[in-house]
Amino acid sequence: MKKYLILLAKLIVFAMAAGFFMVVLSLPFAFSGWVDVNNPERWAILVIEAIQVASVLLAAWLIIHYWDEVPFIKEMGFGLRGRGKDLLCGFFVAAAIYAIGYIVSLIAGWIRIDGVHFDPSYLLLQFLFYIMVAVMEESMMRGFVLGHMLDVGMNKFLALFISAFIFACLHLGNPNVTTFAMVNLILAGILLGATYIYTRNLWFPISLHLFWNFIQGPILGYDVSGTGAKNTLVKLGISDNTLMNGGDFGFEASLPCTILMIIVIGLIICYFETKKVKHEEASVFWDDLSNDGILHYIGRDEDSETESN
Repeated sequence: MKKYLILLAKLIVFAMAAGFFMVVLSLPFAFSGWVDVNNPERWAILVIEAIQVASVLLAAWLIIHYWDEVPFIKEMGFGLRGRGKDLLCGFFVAAAIYAIGYIVSLIAGWIRIDGVHFDPSYLLLQFLFYIMVAVMEESMMRGFVLGHMLDVGMNKFLALFISAFIFACLHLGNPNVTTFAMVNLILAGILLGATYIYTRNLWFPISLHLFWNFIQGPILGYDVSGTGAKNTLVKLGISDNTLMNGGDFGFEASLPCTILMIIVIGLIICYFETKKVKHEEASVFWDDLSNDGILHYIGRDEDSETESN
């Protein structure tokens, strides 16, 4: 019980610290009038999001460095070595989900393409914006919240669900949110954390989150979690069948999205569980060899040969 109370305390302190830093870092912009939070210009959106990223990372660093007393990069899952494939996999998973969902939706008539508009400056701005969204939300929900749940020994699947539920609740204030959208947001949180519970590394969920949002909104023209955009590459029209196209919340509130996320979550978990079983079987095999004395005799023979030389 004590370890869970400490966990709760850390989560509360983290939330309060992040909120405090957001206020402090926003004050210069608020008093100067450079950024109108209620109606920000294009470049100002990046400033607002950068403040949120800095606030979350600073709050996490303070707790991990001074309270946990462990290395920040490793604890959060920011290690880059050998993780280039994670970035690629995140892109391909997002692209595959939207390619399948988009093509099926077009064929079924749930959506239609009303036009194409190429605005490179807008696409670049949105890409940078969604990089920061991905880093901020994954650092907060997977790197800190889910990571600390796993640190106290909580069952990994229970920790994954709880963190996904919290992630979904953070979107309750989004425009056009529905009950079905909340269910899918919980599934999205599970999808984003499915690899983290095995690897404790953030680069796959960051990449998946980035390209999920960028492909969904600026490229394909869906609303992103209820937030619409005007200058998307594809101007999208939707039918009245909101269950199948997500309506004004976006593809994330659609049944095809539900089905595709469940399939991918299942594939990820099966992959890592199978990989873990194979590793455990290999460990048992080598333990058996050692217990039977085979490795002992091999080692003794090698030592004898070395001595004779």
